[in-house]
Amino acid sequence: MRPDRWREVDAILQQALACEPAGRDAFVAQACAGDASLLSEVSSLLAAHDHADDFLERPAAEALGVLAEPARLTERLAIALAGRYDIEGELARGGMATVFLARDVRHDRRVAIKVLREDLAAAVGAERFLEEVRVTASLQHPNILPLFDSGNADGLLWYAMPFVEGETLRSRLERERRLTVDESVRLVREIADALEHAHAHGVVHRDVKPENVLLQGGHALVADFGIALALEHAGGERLTRTGIALGTPQYMAPEQASGERTIDARADVYALGAVLHEMLVGQSPFSASSRAAVLWRVRNEPATALATHRLDVAPFLDAAVQRALAKRPEDRFSSAAAFAAALSVPPEATASETGALGTEEAAEGAGESHDGNVRSRGRIVSARWALYAAAAAMVLGVVGGWFLARLPLFDRQASTAPANSWPAAPAADQWPGSSGEMTLAIVDRTGRPQRTIRANRPWTPRLSPDGKHLAYGAYGDGRTTSDLWVMDLGTGTTQRLTDDDADSTDPQWNPNGSLVAYSVSAPGGKDITVQRAGGGQARVLASRDGAQFPSDWLRDGSALLVTEQTGSEGYDIIVQPADGSPARPYAATLANETAPRISPDGRWVAFTSDESGKPEVYLDSYPTPGRRTVVSLGGGAHPVWRGDGRELYYWQNGSLVAAQLGSTWGNAAPSVSARSVLFRAPYSVAINTMYDVSADGQRFVIVGQR
Repeated sequence: MRPDRWREVDAILQQALACEPAGRDAFVAQACAGDASLLSEVSSLLAAHDHADDFLERPAAEALGVLAEPARLTERLAIALAGRYDIEGELARGGMATVFLARDVRHDRRVAIKVLREDLAAAVGAERFLEEVRVTASLQHPNILPLFDSGNADGLLWYAMPFVEGETLRSRLERERRLTVDESVRLVREIADALEHAHAHGVVHRDVKPENVLLQGGHALVADFGIALALEHAGGERLTRTGIALGTPQYMAPEQASGERTIDARADVYALGAVLHEMLVGQSPFSASSRAAVLWRVRNEPATALATHRLDVAPFLDAAVQRALAKRPEDRFSSAAAFAAALSVPPEATASETGALGTEEAAEGAGESHDGNVRSRGRIVSARWALYAAAAAMVLGVVGGWFLARLPLFDRQASTAPANSWPAAPAADQWPGSSGEMTLAIVDRTGRPQRTIRANRPWTPRLSPDGKHLAYGAYGDGRTTSDLWVMDLGTGTTQRLTDDDADSTDPQWNPNGSLVAYSVSAPGGKDITVQRAGGGQARVLASRDGAQFPSDWLRDGSALLVTEQTGSEGYDIIVQPADGSPARPYAATLANETAPRISPDGRWVAFTSDESGKPEVYLDSYPTPGRRTVVSLGGGAHPVWRGDGRELYYWQNGSLVAAQLGSTWGNAAPSVSARSVLFRAPYSVAINTMYDVSADGQRFVIVGQR
């Protein structure tokens, strides 16, 4: 299944699961809108979800009247699961479990049944094991091997999975030793997508290794989610007596190797970095002759550079693996999605541009984030529409007037710069629109318009993380307020995301493109609202007096950076958690701070501030500010990052400036190595950013006013 298709299926599935069971079928039929294939996919997942609940609440052993006498494991399992599974034979045997091939009698399908070693099962405990399996059984993702069934029969703890006609990544590596760079990156991105989905649902794998990655049809399937956690919870002497050491040392993060109990998603990022290292080099980064020696190297030695083993590994890829394998969790990528994004760079980038750490995109390949748990702490958007239009007009007047008054260096008609200072602007007949008209256009890196998008008074355009869709605010026919629209840039079709009398603007895609947050007019100003990108019921995430403008999502989807109105003329930057809990201040000074954008690696925030007496672009550390540094020279506003974090764009006096950023090491802020003007354009200034940039820095979508 294609990633975009999966996102569509998952969006409908999650909304269906939130419905009352009696109304699910009707909702799914309506949401699929005559798409028979989509209806079939969603319905099958719903059925599997319901069936899994039944299986896991009623383990197979409960239906068995008698338990078999001790015998060979195959015979014992066949007798214990008679009537439900026909055991066809043993597939594989490892240190912790034995895998059997079986036929699911009820569904007439082949499955793989994994049976834990009996002493290990006793140490873990049936209740603990089934509890952890129950949690992981809810994971639904194209790159996660699903779990069909589980139980405790004749003292055997077992769980059933689809039978995959393929091989493990370990088998592939044993045969070929190492893989090509392109295939290695592709597989790791798929694994990262699976991990990101699991992390968003509170599940950390804890044992990512080639043995737990199955290859089917050239694609990766991650298996055994939650099993390591069940083993870890057994802990202590019971597990020690089995002779099994928890975890695989070559892929254990230092905090795991040191026995720390608090393990988060960054341990999986570390393990995935080790897996990628082995795929590219042919051996794990900390190989040694004994487990103790491996663990010592994991804790104390840096990983060897990939370039010392093969010459076709680009510097940016080497840097990404090194960062994933950092000893301290806080020095690694903050999420699996961030690591995956760092494995690709803009096609025009050179080795010198991509050799530094911190290359993350907020976009392609990112799996589910914490958005799956967004809950409304406010009101469901419904009954206030009659008041919205008047409030919206007042807010927009205040916002536009304040910001335009405070940006004297911005020449919206691009007419005051010295003639020899800038590249040639597009000819008048090349820039769309007529005098006084607000326009929405996509331009290339030279400023030449590539595409005009018909929209009435467009506002705050935002490209989706995969670059395939564009969300923006605009007035519909006969409307006096703005709605949100989503355009498929491939087909040119446009979907109306909101359709009411409220004023909706400032859309912000979450990192995996499944949700859109936006501001909507309310009696007290503007609320922050969230809804599915494909449409559906909107929920108010935050409601406070004054106007609030969502400006960016954090890279893990856990919160939004928001420009908040304070008083009649002031603006601060706050961090609004995606679960609706109270916001916290980020930049709240006597100056006006607006339009924040988080860096691709999640460590820096770029924003506009007038603390010097005029707007400038600044960088400050995240999550704790205090290392503020200025980026622009002589004025600037509305910063936006390139997908790899190596360029930061901003507007200065009607021109778009590209600031090249150098490497970041330790706690130092990225340094500006060069600034260049890309083009001039009739950019329309507002409180929030009125343009966006593709991940590769080659396309710019701009609201202009001639």
